[in-house]
Amino acid sequence: MRLSFYYTPLLLIWLLKGLSTQAQTRLQSTDEAIELAKRNNLDLQIARQTTQIQSWNLTAAKGARLPQVRFTTVLDYNFLLPTQLIPAQFFGGKEGEFRTIQFGVPFNLTAGIESTMPLWNVGLKQDVNIAQANQKVVDLQALVLQDDLSTQVARLYLATVFTQEYLRITQQNLANADSIARIAWVRKDKGLIDQLEYNRVRSTRLAVEDALRQNEMAYQKNLNQLRLVVGDSTARTSPPAPLQKMERGEITPFPKWVGPSHERTGDGVPRLQLRAAQLSLAQQQFTKEQKLKLPTLSVYARLSEQAQRNKFNFLNFNEPWFGIGVAGLRLEVPIYTARIRESGIARARINAEIAQRQLENEQRKFDTETQDLRIGYHQAARSLQVNQEAYQLSEENLQLALIKYKGGVMSYDQYLNVFNEALNAQNKYFRTLADVMINDKLLELRR
Repeated sequence: MRLSFYYTPLLLIWLLKGLSTQAQTRLQSTDEAIELAKRNNLDLQIARQTTQIQSWNLTAAKGARLPQVRFTTVLDYNFLLPTQLIPAQFFGGKEGEFRTIQFGVPFNLTAGIESTMPLWNVGLKQDVNIAQANQKVVDLQALVLQDDLSTQVARLYLATVFTQEYLRITQQNLANADSIARIAWVRKDKGLIDQLEYNRVRSTRLAVEDALRQNEMAYQKNLNQLRLVVGDSTARTSPPAPLQKMERGEITPFPKWVGPSHERTGDGVPRLQLRAAQLSLAQQQFTKEQKLKLPTLSVYARLSEQAQRNKFNFLNFNEPWFGIGVAGLRLEVPIYTARIRESGIARARINAEIAQRQLENEQRKFDTETQDLRIGYHQAARSLQVNQEAYQLSEENLQLALIKYKGGVMSYDQYLNVFNEALNAQNKYFRTLADVMINDKLLELRR
């Protein structure tokens, strides 16, 4: 990709590809920015709070297997009481006649304590396993977000650094263009050059100035995005500070690199661990659906007091209360569920198969992405030193061409050729340097 100052937005698109947001104050390194984001990023804080919610879900699942005790009270008003016909001869009447008998009283108040506890319920035990699996999934989701956040911060930090460096170089290019424009104006005033050459000089100068404004805008946007990601919303426009050697002219950050010093594998990668945890959760849910076909056994006990009144006078404690106590076992055996159970088992089995394929697919994606990063890194590292030397030579040639043009021994076309060669060398070097630094940092983050 050509990355001349005329195409600075393309550089930003390339550096920020696959990013969302983020930025902070006077950061000294990528690692410092990542650590700050881990502490302050609001999305990550929300994810951590979600893990706390899931821990309470696990507590609730465990509590379902323990004894449950509750107090109940019921007030009944029987506005129509049941009646029954009784043979009158039981009350001294004639045979064949009946007397109407009314049962119960209008007002009934019952208060009591009831306790239940499952003795054998594999479904409840499986709920605990599912809650534990969910807890692991939520924890890993937070780690995946943290891992993605680290990648975003690394990209944004380096994008900010490189746009800052491009800004410095473009400022120097504009200073050179101003110098050339002043010389051209003097020569035009003396009749040494025509209007066409003077217009070309001014056009080049305007193009460099426009590139500078584009770089300023891009740099500020990157800085604002970096602040957002690391959670530093109150920071001033204090820039990050790597590449200081480059600012002093000592352009030797990676002269002897032949490959990454950290070859990473997929072991322990949060996104793969998350897929594995999701597979385990799906398998636990499948196991639960299967075990719901088994019978359940529970014990229960209930003790209550009941008052029956013709009038609403329950506060009259001289009236009798009647006690009721019961204890027993409850066995429930599912016989026919209208294929609800079969459909639940089928859905859970398919979900488990999907989770298995997602894990395999995620592993392939991770391996492919890592291989692409290594290829990009090695290719950039091999050409970095060559492009660095070409960049230094182009800077030297540009200064010599400027001196010669000022001295009148070089035409503007010759100077412009040297200038364009210098731009091309700048673009190649910084593109290669960005490839090395970004791919190296991303490989390092793939722990």
